[in-house]
Amino acid sequence: MQQWIPVKEKDRYGIAIHNYHEEKPFRIKLNIGESVHILKEHGEWFFGYSTKNKDVRGIFPKTFIHVRECVIDKSGPVEVVQLKQPQIVQEITTVLREWGHIWKHLYITHDENFKEIEHKIYDLLRLRSKILSGTLPVDELKEIKQLATSKIDMGNKLLDLDMVVRDKQGSILDAEYTSTIQLYQQHEVATERIKKNSSASERPPKTVTHYSHIFYVSVRNFVCKMNEDAELLMTLFDTKENRAFTENYVVRWTKEGLLRDIDQLHNLRVLFTDLGSRDLSREKVYLVCYVVRVGAMEVRDIDHRRSSHIPKKPPGDAMRRPFGVAAMDITLYINGRFESDEDKQHFIPFLQCCDRDNLDGTLRRILTVKDLTQREHKGQGLWISLRLLHGDLKQAREEYPHLVLGNVAIARKMGFPEVILPGDVRNDLYLTLVNGEFSKGNKTADKNVEVTVRVCTETGQVLSDVITLGGGMETLSEYRSVIYYHEDKPRWYEIFKVAVPIEEFKASHLKFTFKHRSSNETKDKTEKPFAMSYVKLMQEDGTTLRDTQHNLLVYKIDQKKFDDTDMNYLKLPSVRHDISDGQKINQNGLHLSSKDTFVIQTNVCSTKLTQNVDLLGLLNWSSHPERLHASLEALMKVDGEEVVKFLQDVLDALFNILMHDPESNEYDQMVFECLLFIIGLVSDLKYQHFQPVLDLYIQESFSATLAYNKLITVLKFHIDNANLPDQDKDLLFRTMKSLQYIIRFIVQSRKLFSEINDGKDQEEFEMSLKQLLQSCTSLMCYTTDGTLLAQGACLKYLPYTIPDILSVFDAVHLSELLTEIINKLPQNRLPTQKLMTINDIVHSDLFLISDCRAVLLPVVTAHVKELLEVKDEGRAGVTYRNKTKSDAKLAKMLGASRQKISTHRGLSEEIELSVKILSDIMDLLFRSDIGSTVHDISGIMLNVLRTVIQTTISMDRESPLVGNLVAVMISIFRQMRPHHFVEYIKHFVTRTDLLDFLMEILLVFKDLVSRPVYPKDWSEMIMLQNSVILKSLRFFSHTIREYCTENFEHQAWNNFFHCAVTFLTQPSLQLETFSQNKRSRVISRYKDMRREMSFEIRIMWFSLGQHKIHFVPGLVGQFLEMTLIPETELRRATIPIFFDMMQCEFYSSRVTGESFGDTKRDSSHIKANFSEFENEMIAKLDILVEGGRGDEHYKDMFYEIMNQLCEPHATMREQGVKFVKTVTRLMERLLEYRSIITDENKENRMSCTVNLLDFYSEINRKEMYIRYVNKLCDLHLECDNYTEAAYTLKLHSKLLNWSADTLPPLLKSIRYPRCQTHRELKEALYYSIIHYFDKGKMWECALTVCKELVKQYEEETFDYQQLGNLHRRMSEFYDKIMKQIRPEPEYFRVAYYGRGFPAFLQNKVFIYRGKEYERLSDFSNRTLNQLPNAELMNKLTPPGEEILESPHQYVQINKVDPVMDDKRQRLSGKPINDQILKYYRVNDVQIFRFSRPFHQKDPTMPNDADNEFASLWIERTVLVTSYSLPGILRWFPVTSTEKHLLSPLHNAIETMEAANKSLRDLIIAHRSDPSLQLNPLTMKLNGIVDPAVMGGINNYEKAFFSEEYITAHPNDEILIQKLKDLIASQIPLLEAGVILHRQRAPSSLGPLHEHIEESFSKMRSEIEAKYGKKTSDLKFDSPFPVTMRYHGHLNNSHSNVDHRLSEASLTSSEGSRSRVSSLTRSQVATLKNLATFNFPAINSSGTLGRSANTGHQNSKSHSSLLPSGTTSRTAALIARTSTGTLKGNKRDKSSKDKRRSRKSDQGLTVAQSPPNTQWYTTESIEIPTTPVFELRQELTPKRPLRSEIERERRLSRTSSGHFSIKSSPSTSTLRFNGTIPGNRDSIGTTDSTASEEDAIPPPLPQKVREADYCNLPGDTDVPCESTQPPSTPKVRTKPPPPEPVEDSRPPTPPPKRPPLKPPTAS
Repeated sequence: MQQWIPVKEKDRYGIAIHNYHEEKPFRIKLNIGESVHILKEHGEWFFGYSTKNKDVRGIFPKTFIHVRECVIDKSGPVEVVQLKQPQIVQEITTVLREWGHIWKHLYITHDENFKEIEHKIYDLLRLRSKILSGTLPVDELKEIKQLATSKIDMGNKLLDLDMVVRDKQGSILDAEYTSTIQLYQQHEVATERIKKNSSASERPPKTVTHYSHIFYVSVRNFVCKMNEDAELLMTLFDTKENRAFTENYVVRWTKEGLLRDIDQLHNLRVLFTDLGSRDLSREKVYLVCYVVRVGAMEVRDIDHRRSSHIPKKPPGDAMRRPFGVAAMDITLYINGRFESDEDKQHFIPFLQCCDRDNLDGTLRRILTVKDLTQREHKGQGLWISLRLLHGDLKQAREEYPHLVLGNVAIARKMGFPEVILPGDVRNDLYLTLVNGEFSKGNKTADKNVEVTVRVCTETGQVLSDVITLGGGMETLSEYRSVIYYHEDKPRWYEIFKVAVPIEEFKASHLKFTFKHRSSNETKDKTEKPFAMSYVKLMQEDGTTLRDTQHNLLVYKIDQKKFDDTDMNYLKLPSVRHDISDGQKINQNGLHLSSKDTFVIQTNVCSTKLTQNVDLLGLLNWSSHPERLHASLEALMKVDGEEVVKFLQDVLDALFNILMHDPESNEYDQMVFECLLFIIGLVSDLKYQHFQPVLDLYIQESFSATLAYNKLITVLKFHIDNANLPDQDKDLLFRTMKSLQYIIRFIVQSRKLFSEINDGKDQEEFEMSLKQLLQSCTSLMCYTTDGTLLAQGACLKYLPYTIPDILSVFDAVHLSELLTEIINKLPQNRLPTQKLMTINDIVHSDLFLISDCRAVLLPVVTAHVKELLEVKDEGRAGVTYRNKTKSDAKLAKMLGASRQKISTHRGLSEEIELSVKILSDIMDLLFRSDIGSTVHDISGIMLNVLRTVIQTTISMDRESPLVGNLVAVMISIFRQMRPHHFVEYIKHFVTRTDLLDFLMEILLVFKDLVSRPVYPKDWSEMIMLQNSVILKSLRFFSHTIREYCTENFEHQAWNNFFHCAVTFLTQPSLQLETFSQNKRSRVISRYKDMRREMSFEIRIMWFSLGQHKIHFVPGLVGQFLEMTLIPETELRRATIPIFFDMMQCEFYSSRVTGESFGDTKRDSSHIKANFSEFENEMIAKLDILVEGGRGDEHYKDMFYEIMNQLCEPHATMREQGVKFVKTVTRLMERLLEYRSIITDENKENRMSCTVNLLDFYSEINRKEMYIRYVNKLCDLHLECDNYTEAAYTLKLHSKLLNWSADTLPPLLKSIRYPRCQTHRELKEALYYSIIHYFDKGKMWECALTVCKELVKQYEEETFDYQQLGNLHRRMSEFYDKIMKQIRPEPEYFRVAYYGRGFPAFLQNKVFIYRGKEYERLSDFSNRTLNQLPNAELMNKLTPPGEEILESPHQYVQINKVDPVMDDKRQRLSGKPINDQILKYYRVNDVQIFRFSRPFHQKDPTMPNDADNEFASLWIERTVLVTSYSLPGILRWFPVTSTEKHLLSPLHNAIETMEAANKSLRDLIIAHRSDPSLQLNPLTMKLNGIVDPAVMGGINNYEKAFFSEEYITAHPNDEILIQKLKDLIASQIPLLEAGVILHRQRAPSSLGPLHEHIEESFSKMRSEIEAKYGKKTSDLKFDSPFPVTMRYHGHLNNSHSNVDHRLSEASLTSSEGSRSRVSSLTRSQVATLKNLATFNFPAINSSGTLGRSANTGHQNSKSHSSLLPSGTTSRTAALIARTSTGTLKGNKRDKSSKDKRRSRKSDQGLTVAQSPPNTQWYTTESIEIPTTPVFELRQELTPKRPLRSEIERERRLSRTSSGHFSIKSSPSTSTLRFNGTIPGNRDSIGTTDSTASEEDAIPPPLPQKVREADYCNLPGDTDVPCESTQPPSTPKVRTKPPPPEPVEDSRPPTPPPKRPPLKPPTAS
């Protein structure tokens, strides 16, 4: 069988090219684009793993994978497989993967950075593609790499990711091979770079660091209409100076529009070179292109038909004529503000010359106009691309090879570059033909003058090929100017170059001939030159022609006499200033023309020829030795620019003078001073760019072999005489400044001499050099002011001589001499410069030599240590640290950088230099090419490590030096080897010193990890620091165990443990929070340092022995924090420490002072518990888990390990196991709490908080209990649950008593920090409770609390003032109870099914208390919004196992009705105000119920198929909650569930009982309060006596009283009789109601009342005839004083009332009828009681207002809300008479304000109406209604609509004549003045507070299929079926906890139904 074969290393990387999701064993799923690492192969299969999940390995098909070549990095502990790609490509790939995940998260969270990161991702993808294409040139690849790294760095900064540290090439630094100091410095550089990039709105201009620049121009095309060939001359033009400053670039263009040289068609490139920084900063620079036409004098139109026969004019005879100019402003490009690349093309418009216009004039027109219009240039112009390149030509060829290499033209600057290198020999003369003036002579018109220029020798020979028009052109022997037609004053301004060889320059001259060119070709051929001029290139004094304008003399030529070969004209004057005015010259056919002029300008650029006489005298000193002294003196007065031009020649001359006579020293001093002058000149900032020239001269051109002796002698002389009074101090200072180059001359001279003479006189030279250095040592000893500058200069420049001296002198001896120089300097003299010298020495080659370091390091470290420790000079120590702190504060205040502040405040440079020196030393010692560093590290460690540590401790964290100083300390520890640690520990003399050091270093380490010095994105630096700290702590742990155990040092051990735990819990080591890439990178380089440190902690703990008890419970929190780190091995290693702690405390002594050993001897003293450990463990666990630590894995592992350790323990088993279980349970609740602490669903947070309350109450942890009480209270206040907040605070108050005892810390409250006694805190809590009860409108509860306070004020404290305030407040509460409207909350059952919910919700049922005015639909929407993944169940049937165990979420929601407490049921039968009763109906309830109707046919009654009442059964469910509502939560779990089945007969009995009770209560209420509105009673009576829709009791009679039913159900005889009695008992109640209605009814209700009495009379006769006559206890002994009640009311309110209600429409619309018809009969019956709901007020005009609210709650018409038995006539009567029954009592202003605010809260606009038109009577008006919420088997009604016959019967009823009916096509409404909100929101509405009896339908037979059976009293005779709610055995939601108690016994739970204490009237 074929085996699995390992794949080749290069084929181990693959990329999925298709999704692979096969569901079979051993397969791994792959997505397209996912990378895999391939380990083995077998046939068509690979074995490996995905890089996204390296832990899962499996197989996948080969066809799905594209294999890429890779490399394996085996340098780290883990192999790393990488694609074989450029490093930048790998980095981009890694970054894109990491950014991709974050980018998606940004999209989800709508982060503002989403778009920016998107752009960067696309940019990186584009750059990656370019790099992978492999087609980029080197320079562009480098730019793209820099651009990519910049985008990566910016993106990382934006996403708050780690900073990537790079080298200068942009490659990522490897921290393992990078020194600590270098890593720190690169972090700083990267930070500054990113800061600049992110802060700059536009890219800042690049800083010019090069001395030479090149402007690149490429000509793409020239578009112009031409009939002849042309020359394009391009140059750079300075408009301010009005001159060109570069040579021309010449392109020859043919008339056909093509290049003359077709091979160069796409290669028209020019480099304008030698541009300096001054050129780049010119104010205005133009690229100018002069176009010169080459051909005939006049342009002729060519006849193309005959053009082939026209002979072409030879090129030499062609005339150069002006054609036009093109110019473009390139200032922004040349100074770097704009960047342009070679691909971007620019158009330069072309302007043609006008008649008689010259090229210069045309250019000025362009410069004046600036922007040429299309009309002016006509689309003609030049297309170019341009770019500014930095560096000289050599650099450009290296960096921009694609631009520079090949056939590219060079156009140099017409002047010297800023740096003239020795090899750059140049001898150019730039000649400008400026202008001239010529007379007509014998011509009738002005001449067409052409100037011809030649370079001739003294013999008349013309030098060939010395003239050039510019770059891109061949050299010429003569130059011909442009010809201007008939122009006597031509202005040429033409520039060309004359390059004469240096040897011929002196004997040459420029010869100008002037010729008239005729437009007639025949005449033109015969024309001869008519005049000439000349000028010599060299003047009589040997200098070149001056750089200025020259007005040349024009000599007329007499062709008959003139001989062209005659050179006698050279004897004639050439320039105007050489002759006197009026002088006439005639010679050999030449005569001077006084009228004609000719002006030229010259500019000589020569490195060999000078225009300075003094300089020339020195260069030619050998010709005139007698003038040498004067020449040397004159040299030091020559302009510096002239000297640096001829630097090499001047130096050669000086050294030739020095060596001319070796035995004489006559000129030695002067030559030395001249050298000082030149060196000082080159060192000057203005000419510092010539320093490379001087270096190059010394290296390659210097040849004075004997100069060293004389230079040493002169130099030593000046140093030795430094302190003499007559010594020139300035000369000495300049000598020291030039020390570097003087020594360099000396050394180079000695080398040359040694090479020639085989090392002759080496010892003498070394001795003289040593003496010279010793003279420097002596110079350092002086303390006079005159030598201070010289000493400083010597210290500054001496280190620069080290490389040269080392080449000829012993390194160790040199090191000794240098240390002597440093040590000889007095202590307080030049401290800064001394440190700078030391720093330079550190950077010299000496420090690369091990023997030299052995000499230098002790001296260096001693000086640094001294400066860091000094405290008396105010430069360091406390003074310095205080200064840095104040600097940091000042920087914060001013918003300035600390560096700038430090500069102004004089921050000690010495301290900065000291830190820098140490940094540079440690950086150097990290190198591997400098020999052994073992002894060097030892020296640094022993000398300065302690100082660095102490300085780090005392230095302010905001100091700019602290990061560098920490890097130095880390670097020292990093480079220490084990024997270094041992050596360092042993060097401490006393044990105290060692302990001090250990305390210091542990303090520093802890501080570094707890308060990091470096920014959090400096990941590499922080990880390196951590690795060094880990390494050091390992060594120091050995030290502590060795030195601090016998003589136990508690502080040392304690500091170690705290430092170690702080180390491993720091955020920068928590790998699980990192991305996959970062985690892999950290583990591969450093492993998991937390694990390593935890093992060390474990070793240290178990090494404590008997001293462990000193750390219990102090270290419990620290170790708990450590064990909570999510690393399995760490947890497994450290959790047993807890068991050891338990044992330590268990076996510790109860007696103070006894040790562990004492308890072994006497076991009776054993403490035998670990309560302190347990308390600390629980307290810390709560804080840490809530803070995000810990997980389920830790909980399970803790239980497993600790239980295994406790179980076998003999004495501690019981307590240990109990403790472990307690902690495990606590963690369960804490993890639940934490999982939802950030959840938007605050209800879940409340549930978990209560679970924790329960737990802490159970274990009697009062401080934790109170902590979570406050948290729960805060949650309630956030949700405006004021009632629940009050109940929550009561939990805290119950822990307190009414005493003056001082509060223990456990009972104190953060809410009331000033309360110090039980009484103070309890009183404060009570006032808060009262306040919250008041805001929650639970005034009865507030009164209960008030009464307890009253008792205290009356009987205990006698605080009558508070008592009075309290009574006033109680009075307000009583008023509010009676007058303010309180919405009755509804209750809802919510069942959570499925395992998708949190554990505390899974498969549990809760009862929720709804918010104000919240109905079932609102509650359902709110609940489902909080559970976006939940599915709402449509049926109330219990779910099956498939739902209960499903991983999904299912919710069942329905309304339930509270069942009033049995003790309070008695209240409903008494004449108690309904405002009081309403409270007890819906508050303090623990039992709830809901009913589910269903139809079940009775097989024994086949004839009752059409009677719904005969088959309507009711399934009633009764639920009991754990505690009464309201409570500390708005919901409680259901503890028990019972189900009852009610037969149709039972249902009928309940319905009748409820109807009778409702009628009775309504009659009693009206008897008790005559001010009540009569409408409810009217509607109730009318609905019973005239049941028009439902059929009344007839349905009951048909269903249950028939012989057939009685025969079929003989056992129901008693129930049938009971139903008959209830029907009969209704008659006396109705009679009382009718009598009461007759007494109260106004005259307007007369017709309606007559109808009621008629119907009642008929009904009574029928009922009494059938079921007998019953009596009632409701008697009316005397009539009510109705007249008196109405008298005042009518006078007050009826004066403004108009009874005309013609606009009121009470007829249902068509839409309304359809809705009514769709209701069941039971619903219609229930709706009978809603007729007066929102009954309208009558405004002052007598019209009824219309409701503005058209929301879903108010969409039904008022007519649809009338009882089913109420006709339109009845409704009209009610509306008509309502004005007589409504009482216009005024309410207080505050009540109206509150009502208005409640209206506005509901989002409804209520129009203000006059106060005297309020439609309600008193606060206690009751409009008993209950909205219908159907509980049905299926939520969509399936009952068919009402039949059309019944519908027509209802609509055919006639209305009363009292109202004119107005039908509306939509909804019929009642019009009134104000806008009444919906049913629940209006002021007059009492729907939500209606009594349960008032909502009962009339007791007539009716269809009740979907009725609301909420508040019907239960019947105990009915058999019931009890069921238990489903529950989960593992997780059980417990009821809210009782408060903790003092003793250890479990607390007694509060009573489920506390007795009601009714408020007593005051």
